Amino acid sequence: MSWFSRVTMTASTREDRRRLRRLHSDPYQQHQVLWTLFARPPGSRQPFLFRQLLDDDETLRFLLVSEDRPAAGEPGWRVESKPYSPRCAEGTSYTFNIRVNPTRSEKSGDGRGKRQDYVISRLHQLGVTHDERAAARRRIIHEELPSWLARRAAGSGFELGQCTVDRHDVLRVRKDVHDVTLGVAEFSGVLKVSDPERFAKVLVEGLGHGRGFGLGLLLVRPTASTDT
Repeated sequence: MSWFSRVTMTASTREDRRRLRRLHSDPYQQHQVLWTLFARPPGSRQPFLFRQLLDDDETLRFLLVSEDRPAAGEPGWRVESKPYSPRCAEGTSYTFNIRVNPTRSEKSGDGRGKRQDYVISRLHQLGVTHDERAAARRRIIHEELPSWLARRAAGSGFELGQCTVDRHDVLRVRKDVHDVTLGVAEFSGVLKVSDPERFAKVLVEGLGHGRGFGLGLLLVRPTASTDT
């Protein structure tokens, strides 16, 4: 059994507000702070997925799916948790939303596959000029990324119906002493379950890379035509 939680951090002092402002745009630091809700030592396997919700400077809210029930947290935090054991039948349809880091593998000089950002890699592969770059980027995002997600879905227990890319951003964060750059695509649409066991695994373990930066959590709701 897993846990589905909503974590709300509210600022009550000036220092709290400064802290939340710093956290607001830094998913790596968000991850570090959320880790304190779990009794696991640093360096152990990440026990949770998380997703930041839209908030203001005085409030931060997150959705979490975790192996362990999160603790109460610091004063001013509210942690609401419920057991999460997703079960679904083959053919069930859901609306979905997910933020992921689309990547593709390119062979390096030694013949090994190296993971690259999908959009940047395709722009390089196409060899577009500076003037062509913006239009090519839009085409890749809105025409190719849904196909990228469909390929991932095939091995993850679901099929895509309707699928759109709501936004695509470049995330730049500092992790320890390294700068990390990730392309982040937010997808929404309708999916249909093809393999219930694999699909349930994705719901609790996530999809794709960058899970330590708030990516990979698949959020679903039954469609209006689905009995609940």
